[in-house]
Amino acid sequence: MEWEFLKRNKDEIKHIKDETAKEFFKQSSDWQKKAAKYVNDPREARRLLNEAVNKAAQNKSGPLKEIWDSLQTLFSLLKDWISGDYRALPSKALLLTLAGIVYFVTPIDIIPEFIVGLGLLDDAVILGWIISQIGRELEEYRLWKRNGGVIDVEAIKVE
Repeated sequence: MEWEFLKRNKDEIKHIKDETAKEFFKQSSDWQKKAAKYVNDPREARRLLNEAVNKAAQNKSGPLKEIWDSLQTLFSLLKDWISGDYRALPSKALLLTLAGIVYFVTPIDIIPEFIVGLGLLDDAVILGWIISQIGRELEEYRLWKRNGGVIDVEAIKVE
């Protein structure tokens, strides 16, 4: 029902998307600082990724639907980076990716999750923007996977 509202109000949604991206950009250094703690802590990075994969799986329809395939690739890339299997990701792209994942799992962000119908819109906008920013890196990762394995996005269980 709430998605019908969103479909009928495309101009308003475009405005919300634009404002969300602007606000995230303003707060980008704060999100990157939060993300930096995961770079050298594989256990915490696994926990963060697990939380993101689970949240995405519970919200597959709606705003995430448009970016679903790329989001799964992003999760797979991060999983392989955490495990040490893939290290060709530049540090700037890694930090941006982690910042987006931190943003995604944070319930109180630009549009809080409890706002029915809109709570995931900002998450999808931010993740979509990050996916577009690291598009070249995602394509390089896809090529690496084609040559060495299958993209696997099963949730990582912290031991």
